[in-house]
Amino acid sequence: MKILKKIICYLCLLTSIQLHADISYHIEVTDPAHHLATVSIEFPNVTTKTLEVKLPVWRSGRYEILNLSKAISDFTAEHGNGSPINWIKTNKNTWKLMLNQPGPVTVRYQVYANTLRYRVAHIDPTHAFLDASGVFMFSPAFREQPLTVELKVPKDWRSRSGMTQTGFHSFRADDYDILVDSPIESGLHQFLSFRVDDQTYEIVIWGEGNHDIYDLQKHITALHHVGKELWGNLPFERYVYMYHAGDGIRGATEHLNSTIIQQDRFNFKPRASYLKVLATTAHEFVHTWNVKAYRPAGIAPYDYSQENYSDLFWMAEGITSYYDDLFLMRAGIYTPEEYLDKLATDIKSHLKKPGRHVESLQQTSFDTWLKDNTQRTHNASVSIYLEGSLTAWLLDQRIRQLTDNRFSLDELQRRLYQDHHNSNQGYTTRDVLTVLKDITGQDMQKFWSTHVEGTGDIDFDELLAFYGLHKVNTASDSEPASWMGAELETQGGLLQVKTVDRDGPAWLAGLTAGDQLIAINDLRLDEKNWSQRVSELSIGQSHEVHYFSAGRLRTTTLTPASDPHPDFSIEPVKKPTREQQRRFKAWTGQSLSDLTD
Repeated sequence: MKILKKIICYLCLLTSIQLHADISYHIEVTDPAHHLATVSIEFPNVTTKTLEVKLPVWRSGRYEILNLSKAISDFTAEHGNGSPINWIKTNKNTWKLMLNQPGPVTVRYQVYANTLRYRVAHIDPTHAFLDASGVFMFSPAFREQPLTVELKVPKDWRSRSGMTQTGFHSFRADDYDILVDSPIESGLHQFLSFRVDDQTYEIVIWGEGNHDIYDLQKHITALHHVGKELWGNLPFERYVYMYHAGDGIRGATEHLNSTIIQQDRFNFKPRASYLKVLATTAHEFVHTWNVKAYRPAGIAPYDYSQENYSDLFWMAEGITSYYDDLFLMRAGIYTPEEYLDKLATDIKSHLKKPGRHVESLQQTSFDTWLKDNTQRTHNASVSIYLEGSLTAWLLDQRIRQLTDNRFSLDELQRRLYQDHHNSNQGYTTRDVLTVLKDITGQDMQKFWSTHVEGTGDIDFDELLAFYGLHKVNTASDSEPASWMGAELETQGGLLQVKTVDRDGPAWLAGLTAGDQLIAINDLRLDEKNWSQRVSELSIGQSHEVHYFSAGRLRTTTLTPASDPHPDFSIEPVKKPTREQQRRFKAWTGQSLSDLTD
């Protein structure tokens, strides 16, 4: 009996080990020149008669259905003994397996990895960038089970990820959600690891360009201190900055304890373009808290099989966009003049967007998944990034005003981090308003109704005056530039209309996005002269415009007007009060006197 009991105990232990064994992911780069790899996934112990495996239809950080399974082919499945498993595809991203017996199950398929622009997956002879959403399937039944990832890549490659590394090309994660939020960069790249306080930072740069990895280290170190001061602690022990330097690429995506940032290879110099790289770097770092550590209800937890709706996306992206430039200012990376120039640019872009009077931040947040037409959104919507950041700035000022500068938007972020850190529920509008009332002692519903649920204007003069600043008109009063109410761009040597302002001169003339302008007053427009020609058109007078629309030559009459939002700069008032100077210092971390000396 004792022997029998031991055997039974051993079998129970063995069964327990099998039930809790790691899922094993293997990927082999088979044909890098043609962007191909083979993936196999081993589920250690399947006891059900059927098993569903899925590939996400979108990836975190990009709120758009990408239909990632179109890159999957040659799908097969088999039991642990090698016998094949019948399967059917039940929808565009789900494969259903009909099992003959319980036990281990392996699925295999080929991945076509050529979506660098979307930061999903890209394989070529120099590297493999792998975001799990476009590469690694998962089973909902095993989503919370630990897993390992093993890569088979060329021998001179190195592999990096925010996941725990167990070998040169192997990693481990507690569950699929960590895997899908921990992209892998494997290949030939520049690498630097360094410590700041108790955190380890890694910089990985794939691609050639004019970057300086040690200068990036300096600025990343400065951003670390600003983040730590705001939130009190950092929600990671190790953070990986991945940079892709290539031709004409741009964009970035936040992840759990890493980010992928894509930049044109020569954007790291001069200073003007490099500051944009650093602002993007700061943006993704802020996301480590705002979105990854705490995020709105609707995207907590992520559902990768469909759209995840939220009316608070403006807080996820807009507040982050507000802080990215502010972080550079507080870190001493921006000069005060550079920060105010960026702020002026954002205000101008906002004022020139007709959609700000049409759709609220709440509405545009919910409809984020639907935005894909630049012309339409320009006139009928707002940006969760731009308008969201300006509303965040206004909310910051309002909190400071109501609390005599004792609290700010920083306090709201700290409270959300404290109350909703790693919550699967996410915070709601009610939660935000409750925290705001606790901070300010005031009901902020009126503010919310006006600027979040409604399309109320921001009084920028009042907002700037709070900090001892004002707008200074830089447009010429004697020779005002003409305004046609359209944004133009050159493509293939032709002048093309990008957007047209509703009810502006170009709109009234019948021009629309995609039209190609050929001549004004019978004189040809080209890449070199169009900007000057347009600015010199007589205001209030009719001008004949020849253009192509949908391939047909057309003629219309355009009557330019004075620009309703002329250029301006933001500068300190002549004699800022002590209170204004105190507010500016608390807001930016810099002295207002640096601008007035």
